Amino acid sequence: MSKRRRHSKPQDLCGQLGPDDAVDPREFFDRRSRGRGDRKARQLCRQVSQTLSYVLSGECDDDTLRSLYVESVDPAPDASRLLVTVSNLDKDDDTPAIDILTKLTAVTGKLRSEVAASISRRKTPELIFNVVQHDDITAPHADESDDVEETE
Repeated sequence: MSKRRRHSKPQDLCGQLGPDDAVDPREFFDRRSRGRGDRKARQLCRQVSQTLSYVLSGECDDDTLRSLYVESVDPAPDASRLLVTVSNLDKDDDTPAIDILTKLTAVTGKLRSEVAASISRRKTPELIFNVVQHDDITAPHADESDDVEETE
Protein backbone atom coordinates (compact mmCIF):
# COMPACT_ATOMS: atom_id res chain seq x y z
CA MET A 1 0.00 0.00 0.00
CA SER A 2 1.19 3.45 -0.80
CA LYS A 3 0.46 6.52 1.16
CA ARG A 4 -0.98 9.38 -0.76
CA ARG A 5 0.19 12.82 0.13
CA ARG A 6 -2.01 15.76 -0.13
CA HIS A 7 -0.48 18.51 -2.17
CA SER A 8 -1.58 21.90 -1.09
CA LYS A 9 -1.64 24.96 -3.28
CA PRO A 10 1.30 27.39 -3.06
CA GLN A 11 -1.07 30.08 -1.86
CA ASP A 12 -1.89 27.97 1.18
CA LEU A 13 1.77 27.73 2.17
CA CYS A 14 2.65 31.42 2.09
CA GLY A 15 1.01 34.75 2.52
CA GLN A 16 2.01 36.14 -0.88
CA LEU A 17 3.55 34.71 -4.03
CA GLY A 18 6.81 36.39 -4.99
CA PRO A 19 8.87 36.38 -8.20
CA ASP A 20 11.29 33.81 -6.78
CA ASP A 21 8.58 31.33 -5.76
CA ALA A 22 8.59 28.03 -7.68
CA VAL A 23 12.25 28.54 -8.68
CA ASP A 24 14.71 25.75 -8.07
CA PRO A 25 17.09 26.95 -5.32
CA ARG A 26 20.01 25.17 -6.99
CA GLU A 27 19.58 27.41 -10.02
CA PHE A 28 18.71 30.54 -8.05
CA PHE A 29 21.85 30.44 -5.89
CA ASP A 30 24.23 29.14 -8.57
CA ARG A 31 26.70 31.98 -9.17
CA ARG A 32 28.51 30.28 -12.03
CA SER A 33 25.57 30.35 -14.42
CA ARG A 34 24.79 34.06 -14.09
CA GLY A 35 26.31 36.30 -16.75
CA ARG A 36 28.89 33.86 -18.07
CA GLY A 37 28.08 34.42 -21.73
CA ASP A 38 27.89 38.17 -21.25
CA ARG A 39 31.38 38.28 -19.77
CA LYS A 40 32.84 36.36 -22.68
CA ALA A 41 31.08 38.58 -25.22
CA ARG A 42 32.42 41.71 -23.50
CA GLN A 43 35.90 40.22 -23.44
CA LEU A 44 35.71 39.48 -27.17
CA CYS A 45 34.48 43.00 -27.90
CA ARG A 46 37.38 44.49 -25.94
CA GLN A 47 39.90 42.36 -27.85
CA VAL A 48 38.37 43.26 -31.21
CA SER A 49 38.31 46.96 -30.28
CA GLN A 50 42.00 46.95 -29.38
CA THR A 51 42.94 45.07 -32.54
CA LEU A 52 40.92 47.30 -34.86
CA SER A 53 42.31 50.45 -33.21
CA TYR A 54 45.83 49.19 -33.80
CA VAL A 55 45.21 48.12 -37.40
CA LEU A 56 43.32 51.27 -38.39
CA SER A 57 45.89 53.58 -36.85
CA GLY A 58 48.96 52.15 -38.52
CA GLU A 59 48.51 49.36 -41.02
CA CYS A 60 46.01 50.97 -43.40
CA ASP A 61 47.28 52.76 -46.50
CA ASP A 62 44.42 55.27 -46.55
CA ASP A 63 44.69 58.52 -44.60
CA THR A 64 40.93 58.58 -44.01
CA LEU A 65 41.06 55.17 -42.33
CA ARG A 66 44.09 56.17 -40.28
CA SER A 67 42.16 59.08 -38.82
CA LEU A 68 39.35 56.83 -37.54
CA TYR A 69 38.86 56.05 -33.87
CA VAL A 70 37.05 52.93 -32.66
CA GLU A 71 34.50 54.21 -30.15
CA SER A 72 32.81 50.93 -29.27
CA VAL A 73 32.35 47.31 -30.29
CA ASP A 74 29.05 45.68 -29.33
CA PRO A 75 27.58 42.24 -30.04
CA ALA A 76 24.78 42.51 -32.60
CA PRO A 77 22.77 40.31 -31.76
CA ASP A 78 25.43 37.94 -30.38
CA ALA A 79 29.18 37.42 -30.53
CA SER A 80 29.08 35.99 -34.06
CA ARG A 81 28.37 39.49 -35.43
CA LEU A 82 29.88 42.65 -33.97
CA LEU A 83 28.81 46.26 -34.47
CA VAL A 84 31.89 48.48 -34.68
CA THR A 85 31.20 52.18 -34.09
CA VAL A 86 33.92 54.47 -35.45
CA SER A 87 34.32 58.22 -35.57
CA ASN A 88 36.74 60.59 -37.23
CA LEU A 89 39.42 62.12 -35.03
CA ASP A 90 39.99 65.02 -37.40
CA LYS A 91 37.30 67.62 -36.69
CA ASP A 92 38.13 69.55 -39.88
CA ASP A 93 37.72 66.52 -42.15
CA ASP A 94 34.41 66.72 -44.01
CA THR A 95 34.49 63.21 -45.47
CA PRO A 96 30.91 61.92 -45.78
CA ALA A 97 30.00 58.86 -43.74
CA ILE A 98 29.09 56.89 -46.88
CA ASP A 99 32.64 57.32 -48.24
CA ILE A 100 34.11 56.12 -44.96
CA LEU A 101 31.77 53.11 -44.99
CA THR A 102 32.77 52.16 -48.54
CA LYS A 103 36.44 52.34 -47.60
CA LEU A 104 35.80 50.22 -44.49
CA THR A 105 33.90 47.58 -46.47
CA ALA A 106 36.77 47.46 -48.97
CA VAL A 107 39.23 46.48 -46.21
CA THR A 108 36.85 44.32 -44.16
CA GLY A 109 38.66 41.14 -45.22
CA LYS A 110 41.99 42.45 -43.98
CA LEU A 111 40.43 43.65 -40.73
CA ARG A 112 38.75 40.29 -40.11
CA SER A 113 42.02 38.43 -40.74
CA GLU A 114 43.81 40.66 -38.22
CA VAL A 115 41.00 40.06 -35.71
CA ALA A 116 41.23 36.30 -36.33
CA ALA A 117 44.96 36.38 -35.60
CA SER A 118 44.46 38.22 -32.32
CA ILE A 119 41.57 36.23 -30.81
CA SER A 120 41.28 32.55 -30.05
CA ARG A 121 37.94 31.58 -31.56
CA ARG A 122 36.96 28.88 -33.99
CA LYS A 123 35.08 31.35 -36.18
CA THR A 124 35.91 34.98 -36.69
CA PRO A 125 32.94 37.27 -36.02
CA GLU A 126 31.40 39.26 -38.84
CA LEU A 127 32.10 43.00 -38.61
CA ILE A 128 29.41 45.60 -39.22
CA PHE A 129 30.48 49.23 -39.22
CA ASN A 130 28.66 52.34 -38.05
CA VAL A 131 30.17 55.79 -38.60
CA VAL A 132 29.34 58.52 -36.09
CA GLN A 133 30.06 62.07 -37.08
CA HIS A 134 30.33 64.57 -34.25
CA ASP A 135 29.04 68.05 -34.90
CA ASP A 136 31.10 70.85 -33.46
CA ILE A 137 29.53 72.17 -30.29
CA THR A 138 29.65 75.94 -30.32
CA ALA A 139 30.47 77.77 -27.15
CA PRO A 140 28.21 80.61 -26.01
CA HIS A 141 29.23 83.96 -27.39
CA ALA A 142 30.92 86.49 -25.15
CA ASP A 143 28.25 89.06 -26.05
CA GLU A 144 25.54 87.03 -24.30
CA SER A 145 27.44 86.97 -21.01
CA ASP A 146 27.80 90.76 -21.01
CA ASP A 147 24.04 91.27 -20.62
CA VAL A 148 24.34 91.39 -16.83
CA GLU A 149 24.18 94.99 -15.65
CA GLU A 150 26.38 96.17 -12.86
CA THR A 151 24.64 98.11 -10.11
CA GLU A 152 26.44 100.48 -7.81
